Amino acid sequence: MMKKNHHISIKGRLKQISLLLVLIFFLIIVGLYFVSRRVRTSVDLIVENTLQETTQNLKNSRDFGLLNARLSVFVSTFYINNTWYTAESQGIEKDIAELCQAVSNNPEMASLLQQLQEQYLVYLQRREWVNYLLFWRSEEDEDIGELFLLLQEIVAEKMIATRLDGGDADYLEQLVLMISRCQTSLSKIAKINAEENPVQLLSSSFDSPIPLKKELADLVLQLRSLSIAEPPIDRLGRHLIDHFAYYQHQMQQYHNEMVRLGELTRRLEQLAGQILTTMEQLDLGTAAAMYESQNKISKTVITTVVSVQLILLTFSILFWVSLRIFFKKHIQIPMSLVSARLESFQQGDHDSPMRLNRHDEWADIETVFNLMLADLEKGLSALQQSEQNFRDIFNNSSDGIFQATVYGELFKANPALADLLGYKASRAAETAPMVIGLNLHKDIYKQEDDRERWLSLIHQQGEVENFEVQLLRKDGSSFWASVNGHLVRDPMGHVSCIEGTVRDISVQREAQEALQQLHIYLQNIIDSMPSVLIGVNINMEVTLWNKRAEQESILTADEAAGLSMAEVCRLFDSKAYMPKLVETLQTRKPTRLRKVKSLKKTQDGNSRFFDILIYPLSLTEVSGAVIYMDDVTDLLRLEEMMVRSEKMQSIGGLAAGLAHEINNPLAVILQNAQVVSRRLSPELDKNRETAESFGTTIEVIGEYFKVRGCEKMLHSISDAGQRAAKIVENLQSFSRRGVSNFIPCVLSDLLERMVELAASDYDMRHLFDFKKISIVREYQAVPDVCCEASQIQQVFLSLLKNAAQVLSCDIEEPKITLRIFPYGKKHISMQIEDNGAGMEADVAAKIFDPFYTTREVGQGAGLGLSIAYFIVTHNHNGRLSVRTKPGQGSCFEMILPLKNDEEFFIF
Repeated sequence: MMKKNHHISIKGRLKQISLLLVLIFFLIIVGLYFVSRRVRTSVDLIVENTLQETTQNLKNSRDFGLLNARLSVFVSTFYINNTWYTAESQGIEKDIAELCQAVSNNPEMASLLQQLQEQYLVYLQRREWVNYLLFWRSEEDEDIGELFLLLQEIVAEKMIATRLDGGDADYLEQLVLMISRCQTSLSKIAKINAEENPVQLLSSSFDSPIPLKKELADLVLQLRSLSIAEPPIDRLGRHLIDHFAYYQHQMQQYHNEMVRLGELTRRLEQLAGQILTTMEQLDLGTAAAMYESQNKISKTVITTVVSVQLILLTFSILFWVSLRIFFKKHIQIPMSLVSARLESFQQGDHDSPMRLNRHDEWADIETVFNLMLADLEKGLSALQQSEQNFRDIFNNSSDGIFQATVYGELFKANPALADLLGYKASRAAETAPMVIGLNLHKDIYKQEDDRERWLSLIHQQGEVENFEVQLLRKDGSSFWASVNGHLVRDPMGHVSCIEGTVRDISVQREAQEALQQLHIYLQNIIDSMPSVLIGVNINMEVTLWNKRAEQESILTADEAAGLSMAEVCRLFDSKAYMPKLVETLQTRKPTRLRKVKSLKKTQDGNSRFFDILIYPLSLTEVSGAVIYMDDVTDLLRLEEMMVRSEKMQSIGGLAAGLAHEINNPLAVILQNAQVVSRRLSPELDKNRETAESFGTTIEVIGEYFKVRGCEKMLHSISDAGQRAAKIVENLQSFSRRGVSNFIPCVLSDLLERMVELAASDYDMRHLFDFKKISIVREYQAVPDVCCEASQIQQVFLSLLKNAAQVLSCDIEEPKITLRIFPYGKKHISMQIEDNGAGMEADVAAKIFDPFYTTREVGQGAGLGLSIAYFIVTHNHNGRLSVRTKPGQGSCFEMILPLKNDEEFFIF
């Protein structure tokens, strides 16, 4: 119930207000007294300011006097230095501007100074033109003097030339005299100009005679005779006449400008006089008005103070009476009615309206109070409905809702939270009493670190959203939950509790982890592919870049993402695949490119080849393509080896048949040649007997054979047969593969024997001197290799012969480098490198083909390297290859397995 204030009533408040008004009145009187004194002081200050203003006027008068004197000197000074003229004109202009600013409060003075400033600017323009005319006249005098000197020199030269030629120079002498007279006249004119006082011209009129007009006219008349003289005197004469005519024109201009300048000067002097007169009158008027104003102000102030005091006294009395009546009628009575209605409202009367029966502001209070009663009734109903709705949401929500103290103790929780934590609760209950008292900070977190992070975040930020954490149920099992929470503060800003929600996200978490595992699995599949796999969008920007693509480039997948395909793919020339990529993106049809040559070389400098498959993405909402690049370099080499092997096997079969067919007649030839040789031997008795039976001796028959050359023929037949037998033996070796003689061998020993054999071979010495070749050995420790020594030596010898043949072609420092080193764990590499002329690519591609040779006809059958290739690849499961470039020599590399039963070696 509203308590009444028994200490101070409305009447008491009115008495207090009355006493306050009396006090205020007394203070006003005292204040007015001090104000009056302040006014008198202010008036004296005004007078003082007036005196200062007068002093300022006097100062302005003095400054203007100085300006007037300075202006008089300036307008009467001519033939001045340009620097002085500029500085003085700007100084006068600045003084006029400062005076204009100083008298800005006096319109008349400001107007006169403004006129003076405008006239001065016009005067400066005219004065600059006059100065230019004076400067021009001085320059013109010098030019004319120089022309006279030049004319005099020309006439003197002509006179000297005429006298030297014996001609009549009288006419030229007259010209010299006439020029001298003209120079004298010009000197007089220059003297007149120097002695001229331009100030006198300021007072002249336009009708006054022009200075030097007669003298210039006489000079022009004297110079007329020069215009008819002989060249170039006539041209100079006419030039001088033109100069003097222009001189006369400029003197006319100078005279007119000086007349105008005189008018402007007189106007400036007139304005200066007016300004001085006005300043004097202003000073006198200001001094007289100052003393009169001081007396009037003193009287007015005293009268004003007395009148104000009387008015304030009357006003205070009337105000007190009016205030008392107004307060009682308009405040005290309505206030009592309002107080009575509020007391009834406090006692429980929420239905009766307030009735004040007024038409002023109290009517608004009455209306507002009655509307408040109606709104209060509606608000109570809405509040009850809202409370019921909130209770339904709280109880039926699938997310757990809680309120806890700052220490984590639950004091309110909905049934959903109890279900999540493993407690059975009724949905009809307003809260879950079985979880009340649980400590959120200690009882439900599976990991201690999660609890610490949650507390740290909510105390630092004031709220936490979507905090994913593992929580514990009543039975000890865990589940993934998303926790939201915020701090609730009281009106003082202190934390009162924590509110939040808990949502079970175990299913979403499992789906997310499964999706992540699937993504990692697919990415591992893509990265594990041995081929380059690149994805692009419709703009040909990279969207997929697997590990093999990273290995083939210098960019990681993150660095390549979003870049243009042409920028990141440097394996090929963009012209090789970009048109097909564009075509695939447009037509959405797969495209295949075979054996595309790469810009990137292998470690040994050979070219690489790729098969490229471009196929569009099948999803309609995603536009793009996937580029599959498969390195087929090894496959192409394998195909090449297979083709070459099949070719060698075909030729081997042919060679086997050919050797068999040749071997039989060859054996008959060799046998019969041997029999013939034995039949001619004197060591056999049968041969002697047979010769004697024919009446001769075996020695005579032998001598006959020597004389007729038959013995040489037999030796030739025997040698040719032996060589043919050797060829047949090579053909048979070429056509068969045997492993019966495979034994462990030291490759360096085999190679050294062939080096010695090559150095002592007659055929090689006959073609080139092997001893002139420098042999460089680079042997590493390697295990013994299981091979057929004779065949490997044959390969070494063929390679050494081939290198020696290349180095016989005028090489300054021929050199063969021999290398033996391990190649992996199961193979040994042997290299024979020369510094010869090298080979073109097309020659290197055919170097191991049978019957292919670069030698001249008759120097080889082209089987040496092909047999060596067959021995290495077919008989020993190895590889024989060549690296060469024109001008950089050749390097033959033979790679053999340590054991002959190793599988076929693919490089």
